Amino acid sequence: MPGAITEVWRDGMADTSITWEGSSHTHQTDDFLITGTHKGGTSTTISDRGKDFKSCGVYAGLAVKNTTDSTTGAVSSAVFSVTEDTVVTDITFHVGDVYKIYKTATYDSKIATIYLDRRAGRKVTDPSQTVDGILVEDEDLDEHTKQVFGPGQPER
Repeated sequence: MPGAITEVWRDGMADTSITWEGSSHTHQTDDFLITGTHKGGTSTTISDRGKDFKSCGVYAGLAVKNTTDSTTGAVSSAVFSVTEDTVVTDITFHVGDVYKIYKTATYDSKIATIYLDRRAGRKVTDPSQTVDGILVEDEDLDEHTKQVFGPGQPER
């Protein structure tokens, strides 16, 4: 995005970025839900005793990354693909491989785009709620006619 300003900061365990462009900003994150080291043999099933995958909210479709070899995939949608100690994925892990399971279905997910009212700084989620960055209900009648002296005054 030409002219966009990006801020990145560390929030707990995750990098979060906001890209500002004009009167909108986009939140993106590569926040992971759980990380650890695979302790089973070569398999598409991550084995990590005591991780409590199911209790931590891991479910089918979440993005998975083998950070050791940089492969990416997803948690399997097979029945019983998530237990407390194992997660079935569509990528291969070897003993000692480090994994990350993300909070969303993609890595570096776009969480939201927020639009700001330029006049009062109020946030909206739909760009049609603003006209040139100003909330529709706050737009002055003479907003686009700069030669008006005031309400009801003649133009120069």
